[in-house]
Amino acid sequence: MIVSKVKKQAKPAKVAAPKAAAIVETTMLGIRAPQDQIRERAFQIYQSRSSVHGFDLQDWLHAERQVETR
Repeated sequence: MIVSKVKKQAKPAKVAAPKAAAIVETTMLGIRAPQDQIRERAFQIYQSRSSVHGFDLQDWLHAERQVETR
């Protein structure tokens, strides 16, 4: 009978999620992440086009340029 030994592989390290308290703290201070500003502006652009679907990437890129130049 042949018995082979298999080495156990190490489990991948878990990546810690951002602390909820830090997220709440920044929103309480009125500080919004740039991504939130871009998301809000992209939605405004979408609404200004009478909510026509299919231009989400263009809206996002346009919003990025506008938010970065502020």
